[in-house]
Amino acid sequence: MKSKVLLFGDPDSIHTAKWLKGWNLLGYDTYLSGLSAIRKNSEFIFYGNISSSGGNGLSYFKNIFQFLKILKQVDPSIINAHYLTSYGLISALIKRKKDILIMSLHGTDIMKTMDKNFAYLFMAKYTLYKSDLIVSVSEAMTNKILKKFPSLEKKILTQQYGVEIKLLNNFNNQEKDIFLLTNRQWKKNSNYPVILKVVDHFKTKNIKIIGFDKSVYSRKLVLNFKNFKKYSTGLIPYEENLKYVGKSKIFVSLTSSDGISLSLIEAMYLGAIPIVSNIEPNKELIEDRVNGFLVSISEEDLITKIQEVSELTEIEISAIQCANKKLVLQKFDINKNFNNLKKTIIQLNSLYDR
Repeated sequence: MKSKVLLFGDPDSIHTAKWLKGWNLLGYDTYLSGLSAIRKNSEFIFYGNISSSGGNGLSYFKNIFQFLKILKQVDPSIINAHYLTSYGLISALIKRKKDILIMSLHGTDIMKTMDKNFAYLFMAKYTLYKSDLIVSVSEAMTNKILKKFPSLEKKILTQQYGVEIKLLNNFNNQEKDIFLLTNRQWKKNSNYPVILKVVDHFKTKNIKIIGFDKSVYSRKLVLNFKNFKKYSTGLIPYEENLKYVGKSKIFVSLTSSDGISLSLIEAMYLGAIPIVSNIEPNKELIEDRVNGFLVSISEEDLITKIQEVSELTEIEISAIQCANKKLVLQKFDINKNFNNLKKTIIQLNSLYDR
């Protein structure tokens, strides 16, 4: 009989989809439960009036008995919770003695949320100490956890979940007819006001801004930046997004905080030259002017870096592309990374005699 994994996470998230894929690769029976902004026909996924702009804490706690009911119904050997003070906290509260709780952390939950106030720090501490294994996607995140809670060192596995190389190969080696692309979430953390001001300096170029949603924040940006409609493709299916990335010369990510970003890894493998914010997790992947470009969150610096990339020779571009593809194959193959996770779980089972 196969072991079961119950994943508590956002049913609409690409991170959730990738983790489900990884668990399936390891041969687990997988179950997903969470709150969705979209009504879904599933007894494990239920409507929670979730908004991408945040402030959803009460929605999780109002449904805590529903989560507990699902835990008892599935009766998994592993709970895999995503994001620290939402599904992570709920999982820590309802976890049974026999359950292994694996806490998946993605970026802002550690780099920003944990620092909001004492209450968030307390929730983070409680969740992390209740977890049997903490999967952190970057060294910067791991270092921040250990600075606050050094005794957690033996519980942390630092690795990004990885990309599907076979899938990405379907979108590789395409003609680079898109000058610049960005596809980060439409949230304040992505600094779209700076990007939208900058792209007007390159308005004769083919530019794609992917992922506009219907949140209040997004609608305000559209009202303030009339150029938006010229560049936007809105929300699109995942594989269509990869098609655009594969055709792009430059990939821009201007986030104020992050983990190791899936979209950055994909862009690196597909040959787009990265221009990314000068934050610690990005510096784990990008060495400035070696395999990409680090930029401050400012219009002037971003314009300068885009111009610099546009003047690279074919030989320089090819060297960056080869270095990035090699790095992704070494560190971010989903098969390798989940097999490494499997070894860690075996050690956990041995430790707890399960």
